[in-house]
Amino acid sequence: MPAAKFTRDGILDAAAEEVLTRGSGADVTIGAVARRLGAPSGSIYHRFPSREELLVRLWIRSVRRFHERYLAAGREADPQRAILDMAVCVATFTRDHRADAAAMTLFRQSRLMASAPESCRAEVVEINAGVNERLAELTVARYSRPSPRHRVLVRVAAIDSPYGLVRPYVGDAVPSWLAEVIRASSGAVLELGDRRRRPRDGELAGFSA
Repeated sequence: MPAAKFTRDGILDAAAEEVLTRGSGADVTIGAVARRLGAPSGSIYHRFPSREELLVRLWIRSVRRFHERYLAAGREADPQRAILDMAVCVATFTRDHRADAAAMTLFRQSRLMASAPESCRAEVVEINAGVNERLAELTVARYSRPSPRHRVLVRVAAIDSPYGLVRPYVGDAVPSWLAEVIRASSGAVLELGDRRRRPRDGELAGFSA
């Protein structure tokens, strides 16, 4: 049996290039993806019943590709170094995989869990499970008996801070100095967990180390 001329990954690649070119998914249409691919629209609808499912499937694939590299960066035995390597990976992945990085901005998981097509929803719900598990392991390894505050600090160091620094460059050139800035910033965040302090007024009591 001859191989399909327009593969699932080929269609997703074309959709990713459309997202990268247009700067968002708002103007990406099945017709635009078909023209980029040189395929009839029917070939795309045969694999993806709707524009929404096409973009959600693209998001899922891009996130999984990032997680593969992100988790590989976090295999280092030393927890401090592992967390910082994961933080820097946010920048290096964005630099090396521009289309995937742009596609990752299409949706927020928290919102997509309720709105994704039924055929995609289970994957959306569990997509961060491996990353959450590894960060939990690293939190224990880094702080021995971690508090809720420690867990927040690790998430900020490994995800929130590096993403905030990288976000302005998604889809564009990532400056070479950014990795060093991320490593220094995330390292400083982790060091906050080594200091004991009393919670300030208005803070959750459980957020103190």
